[in-house]
Amino acid sequence: MASRAMAPAVHAADGAVLQRVAARDIERAASLGPVHSSSSYADVVEADDVDAVYISLTNEAHEEWVMASLAAGKHVLCEKPLSMTAASVMRLMTAQASTSPHSPLLIEALWYRWHPRFARTLELLASGVVGTVHSVQARFCFQGVPLDNYRLDPKRGGGAILDVGPYVLDAALMAHRAGGAGSADELEIVTRDLVRGDPAGMGDVTLSLDAEIRMGRTTAQLSISIDRPAQQEFRVEGDQGTLSWTGGEAFTVWKQACELELVNVDGLRIETFEPVDPYRLMVQQSMRSMAGREHSLMPLTDSFLLARGLDVLQGSPATPLSGSGG
Repeated sequence: MASRAMAPAVHAADGAVLQRVAARDIERAASLGPVHSSSSYADVVEADDVDAVYISLTNEAHEEWVMASLAAGKHVLCEKPLSMTAASVMRLMTAQASTSPHSPLLIEALWYRWHPRFARTLELLASGVVGTVHSVQARFCFQGVPLDNYRLDPKRGGGAILDVGPYVLDAALMAHRAGGAGSADELEIVTRDLVRGDPAGMGDVTLSLDAEIRMGRTTAQLSISIDRPAQQEFRVEGDQGTLSWTGGEAFTVWKQACELELVNVDGLRIETFEPVDPYRLMVQQSMRSMAGREHSLMPLTDSFLLARGLDVLQGSPATPLSGSGG
């Protein structure tokens, strides 16, 4: 994601400079076109000419380097999942809130949230065009993970739940909240069917998950996999209509046109969205948030809510919300 999406987005964003990139292979770092390249992550975190740090390391390294970046007074944009457990996210929230004199922002880079179709979806649901939301269907499956990829390594936070789970669960939680069905704070597993395996000889990971969850008055059918034919779907049903993402992939629309389909008492309506780069939009909006001009589109309270839900999908008990963050 750093080379294909994020580095080009920073180069294209107004007012942004890709100042420093660090990678284990300095030539890979240099290939992203920064002003300075390094093989040391600390060089980026501690540099005086860096205002914000983007972290796209494997999942198990997120907490360590988010903490280091916050301690150095840097704003942080970290790839999803923000960390591997809700307890870890809570530690990050506490660290962010306690950083002085001015708390830097910590934003989870769940990039589909910055696509205009997502914002329009929440706006429509909040307006009541489908009535009160009562069910959500969300699916994100793909296959063909290379055997040496971190997604197949449990020690590095591999598995479908932390890889594609954040998309489908976050979308379900936000649709429930926007659709007037109550708070999304409580999540209950109704059914859960996991397929685990060790295709790479690195230990068992969750390859697929089919689950029904309940959030207040809303139920959601979730399907995720890193070992099934590609399929993406998002559909919200209310007591007065349905809303679906069509005309392109549900969660990975990148520089492609897409659609939103609404069916209610007024009939069928299709809204079309022109191709955009959500990563560039994320960079630019996050910069405005870091400058104090706007609220982040992915506040830390939402990241904690998502992490707690992912814990529940993993089979862990829900972590109580006992801290604060910006």
